[in-house]
Amino acid sequence: MNKLLAYICICLAILTHQQLWAQESSKRPKIGLVLSGGGAKGLAHIGVLKVLEEAGIRPDYITGTSMGSIIGGLYASGYSAVELDSIVNSIDWAVVLSDQIPLHDVVPEEKADYNRFQLEFDITRKGLKLPAGMVRGQRISEMLSSLTWHVSNSSSFDDLPIPFRCVAVDLVEGKPYVFKEGDISEAMRASMAIPSVFTPVEKDSMYLVDGGVLDNFPVLLCKEMGADIIIGVNVGASDKPKIDDLKSITEILMTSAMIGSNIAFDEAIKVTDYLITPELHPFTSASFFDGKDIVKRGEQAALKQVDDFKHLADSLNLIAIKNDAPYHYTPDEVIISDIVINNREHVSRNYYLSKLKIQEGDTVSLNDINRGVRRLVGTRFYKHITYDLHYNDSTYSLIFNTEETNLTQAKFSIHYDNELKAGLITNITVRNILFKNSRLSLTADISETPRMHGEMIAYMGERQLTGFIGDGYFEKTPLPLYQENLKKAGTLNYYKTQAGAGLFLSFNTSTIITVKIDWEEVRTSQESGLSSIFDQGVERFGNGFVYGTFTADRNTLNKRFFATKGHHLHLSGKLNFKAYDYYDGEPYAKALIAPLIQVPQEHYLAGSVRYLKSFSASKNAHFETGISLAAFSADAPFFDMHYIGGTAYNISTGDAAFVGLNYREKIAENYGLASFKFNINLTQTIYAHAVANGICAPNFGNDDFKDQNFYLGPREYILGFGGGIAINSLIGPITFGVGTNLDDWKARMYISVGYPFL
Repeated sequence: MNKLLAYICICLAILTHQQLWAQESSKRPKIGLVLSGGGAKGLAHIGVLKVLEEAGIRPDYITGTSMGSIIGGLYASGYSAVELDSIVNSIDWAVVLSDQIPLHDVVPEEKADYNRFQLEFDITRKGLKLPAGMVRGQRISEMLSSLTWHVSNSSSFDDLPIPFRCVAVDLVEGKPYVFKEGDISEAMRASMAIPSVFTPVEKDSMYLVDGGVLDNFPVLLCKEMGADIIIGVNVGASDKPKIDDLKSITEILMTSAMIGSNIAFDEAIKVTDYLITPELHPFTSASFFDGKDIVKRGEQAALKQVDDFKHLADSLNLIAIKNDAPYHYTPDEVIISDIVINNREHVSRNYYLSKLKIQEGDTVSLNDINRGVRRLVGTRFYKHITYDLHYNDSTYSLIFNTEETNLTQAKFSIHYDNELKAGLITNITVRNILFKNSRLSLTADISETPRMHGEMIAYMGERQLTGFIGDGYFEKTPLPLYQENLKKAGTLNYYKTQAGAGLFLSFNTSTIITVKIDWEEVRTSQESGLSSIFDQGVERFGNGFVYGTFTADRNTLNKRFFATKGHHLHLSGKLNFKAYDYYDGEPYAKALIAPLIQVPQEHYLAGSVRYLKSFSASKNAHFETGISLAAFSADAPFFDMHYIGGTAYNISTGDAAFVGLNYREKIAENYGLASFKFNINLTQTIYAHAVANGICAPNFGNDDFKDQNFYLGPREYILGFGGGIAINSLIGPITFGVGTNLDDWKARMYISVGYPFL
């Protein structure tokens, strides 16, 4: 009995102490943490948070703007400073700060046009429409949604482990907008939408941009939440910027956007109790790749006041930091009871859900939703898709906010290589021009070596996995004919015209099968040299073909250029129904070019297979291995053979790139080719590469050309190798390199700038 009374007394004492502590806790001054905007410089907030945690400071409220809203929102959502540091170091900023989804998530019929243009504009009745920002932020939205998945249950930001607010600016009303509830990832994305850099966020009747436009240091907002003591971290420009600090477009845009917040900043400083201003020179708003050093600068700045923070913690009797906040987090998998698609106009709901691969009643994970969104963006029907989860007792509503691609777009890209010279690639893409679920793409290379390509796709069925395809192609390019020691006998003007039509079946985002009937004609004329032929009365000559084709293509590469994983397999077969020669000139001179245009056999089979595998040995070391095989069932006409040499940035369809040979230096009928390439990252955007490749033309080729130096065969082997530097730039890949082969050991230079035509 005595033990029972003693136990009851102890429990009462504990409860009384807890009640008294709770009363004291409710009366104690509240600490507010204010984090300013500043682009990449805002990563310094993480270093400050580390020091505050070590000092025993856990804020009662957090407010932030721009990058401060992202760091502050994630911290308020339950992440520790160490976890945030780890997250920042693991992010591939080159990917996140682009709108590029992985190539393997793009539908096969759109892969050829994906990530090959530097500028894209919508065409409206008023003309070309410029984009609202350089970056739409699809990958940023995906990242923020992923990082805040666990707090999807929260409708009010007061319900987060730490109450939170962030600031954006409504361009329509010209007023600040404070996010207090809703989708926290949307709030953070709107708060960091630097005008002209990131597209604004459309919400209700508002058009929201970076809060730093009017309030880059929301101290007064934190006071309104109930904070008595303000700890502020300023990584924005508190003083007048120096001209030397405004030498980049990002700094100019950032500084211009934040001018309006200077008055508010001066007022905020007056009521800030502890101000931390890290020394961040020479870092800029775009220095995301220097994250580790920027975090360290924030830590160093906060350590200067660490004794003050420890004294503050002791004076307020703050309890130790706890990571397990009393909050009901979203589970790893949720049941979707309802799917809402906002702004859907040009595609059916069934099509949307078929690409999403989620139906009402399904149990899904974060990864399932993100992959579905990437597949939808990969259809090219959508520019931007975000999503939000609404908690309904035990299930969730999945709500999508979509921005559809304009039905008509114009795209442009410049390019140069030392073989085909400079050009401007232009493209017009029109959707639903003839009927719903169709897409017309017309591309032209305006240059000394003009090329044009048109493709019409008309989808059939609700899921749009099958359809009709019609295409056409034209090129006027050089066909050099080499003698020994890289001497040219001359160069032909090579005119190729092709047209075809057929059906396709697109299984998923990786695989497509196409069956077509094609017509193709090749004509050549004199560009230079070869006077022994053309001075005798020859004007033009070539071949024409009518054939049926079957192609199967599987592409799982993660990038169009500089891929680090995945493979590309292309199988092609054709049955030639008809082959004919073309000749324009004096009748007596036809014998001079007869071997080049004769048709040994009108009907024959031809096939080829190309396989490329990319993989990573480490974070900065990547490999590419490739194999190509091509063969004819009978002797083939000269102009149906394969051209060997050049790089992947200038070859045409059916040609084979080969480091160590010039563009179209050799011609092969049947061949096997193997290549190995090693890439190493010198920086985030600069690569060094080394290449080795070899080709063999077995002894069952067309013997009519065995005495010609440009003809590869019979049974000839060539081993080539080379190396160079490549830059993954804003205007596309830039490559500089040199190659040679073991036969002549003569150096061949290759230079290319920008995206290739094909």
